[in-house]
Amino acid sequence: MSQPVITLWSDADFFSPYVMSVYVALQEKSLPFTLKTVDLNRGEHLQAGWTGYAATRRVPLLEVDDFALSESSAITEYLDERFAPPEWERIYRMICKNEPAPGRSRPGYAAI
Repeated sequence: MSQPVITLWSDADFFSPYVMSVYVALQEKSLPFTLKTVDLNRGEHLQAGWTGYAATRRVPLLEVDDFALSESSAITEYLDERFAPPEWERIYRMICKNEPAPGRSRPGYAAI
């Protein structure tokens, strides 16, 4: 399976905290991506070409191959689902955080 082409669109001033949350998610997952900018002050996001990307005409915008997604919370959720860590890594994190496995009782409570 080939590596997907990922592009993150940001404001030209790199001022958006929402872009930063997606940027951090991409870095944490060690996913290679290209960072492109759109100048909101000059109204580049209002031009006809940008409308096809995002209905909201806002950043961040993430492109993965031919799929585009906006809104930072939706993007980070998509990244977690599409580029999920291996099963053992998820289980290890669950154990380290003392989280119960699905279908198990909560920590500190005895099963009846």
